[in-house]
Amino acid sequence: MNRDMIQARKDLLAGREPEQNLPRYLRGLAGCYYRMANYNLAMNYTAFTEAVKEGGINITDRQKPHEALVKELLESLLSAPGESQSSEETLRKLNDMRRKITADMQVLTAYTDKLYLYEYVLRRLAPSMEDTVEEIDSYAALEELMSYLVSDGEQEPLLETLSVIVSELPVRMTKGKFMEWVRGTASVYKDSDAESLNRTFYMLYSAAGLYEPEGMEEFSEYAGALRYFSSLDYRNITQEQYYDAKAKLETVTESIASITEAYFSLMEFGNALMMLFLTAPYVAPEDLKEAESCIDVLRLLMREEPYTEEEIVKAFEPLEGAPEALEEFLFKEETYLEELPVSEELISAMMQKVLHTRVTYAKRMHTTSLFIELEEENPQEGGFEEILEKFCTQLSEVLEHGQRAVNRARMAKVIRNLPLPFTKKTEVQKYILAALENCHDMSEKTAALREIRESAEEMR
Repeated sequence: MNRDMIQARKDLLAGREPEQNLPRYLRGLAGCYYRMANYNLAMNYTAFTEAVKEGGINITDRQKPHEALVKELLESLLSAPGESQSSEETLRKLNDMRRKITADMQVLTAYTDKLYLYEYVLRRLAPSMEDTVEEIDSYAALEELMSYLVSDGEQEPLLETLSVIVSELPVRMTKGKFMEWVRGTASVYKDSDAESLNRTFYMLYSAAGLYEPEGMEEFSEYAGALRYFSSLDYRNITQEQYYDAKAKLETVTESIASITEAYFSLMEFGNALMMLFLTAPYVAPEDLKEAESCIDVLRLLMREEPYTEEEIVKAFEPLEGAPEALEEFLFKEETYLEELPVSEELISAMMQKVLHTRVTYAKRMHTTSLFIELEEENPQEGGFEEILEKFCTQLSEVLEHGQRAVNRARMAKVIRNLPLPFTKKTEVQKYILAALENCHDMSEKTAALREIRESAEEMR
């Protein structure tokens, strides 16, 4: 099938007989996505089953309807493999599941971003509370930090290290100076397209802990945790309060991590099933034959009698190397889909619109981005200046009423997500030295250097 599909694509690119070659090409691509969906289901559902069995993944009550839908569709697939099961109702259910999971993940990500600010504060307090404060000489620290910026010719690692250093150093700017920094460095995005602007400012809102998607109130335990952390007086915090806050933060973050891990698995299943049911009506017999081994794996996983390790290993033997080979083939082939010299009008006239749309959607499902939407997102309205001013107004307001320690955490996270304003080595040195010299809290200075050392070591 791949040979026939490749020949059809070559003929299309050469402008030969599109009426015959477009359906051949699209059906061949649909068959590839169908097989890839089956491979993904077999591999991911095996990993999920093992993780659940070992207690690594726990499905919450909120997630159980999604898990039930996945099992229902898998059972349907096993009962009649190869039959057309891609009804609009099935696709609607899957799309609805993906939308709900995405909405919950946006909420959980927002809570994670907000909790990070308090984690930052607690890390800065740690040396004094845990009696591990070091005496930091600013000039010696400057020399050490500049040594991390010695490049071996690769520019990206140097810039990444510099970004880490600047964002982890004690923030000692007035609110006015900081807002000037934000406006100045963000100006590099002024000529970006709407999609890029949308993505950039989403990152900035998240970094600042300002992103508030709908549904935050539905996770009341995390809302309560935020109220607890915001109520602490970090300037006068006691050692007992510090350790209580540290323990509570660890519990909350572990809870969020557990829930998100389960959502990642459920979204993997949703994407694979969506890809499968989009393409099922168009697959050729040889594609169905290729998918039989995947069906055998799924049947083994879903039977009532527990499977053995030997059984699952044997079931995967026919798949060895096949997913990787197909992945490589699709990676190369997908670049041609958007380049085909076939107009929308011709596709419609040839009555290939539905197939073309389904293959295009399957292509979007076949991505490393689990939470990608079938349709392009609508960007924020307004030009760069309007979007920037809206962000700066909200950021300025929250800094006006926030505790100093939390404000510094917020500033540091925003700085980490903006371009750096330095053009010379001397400017970098001046900034580092000023940040160190103007910080008289040796606990914060100690914590900052430890974070930078750890990050620099990881990037080596």
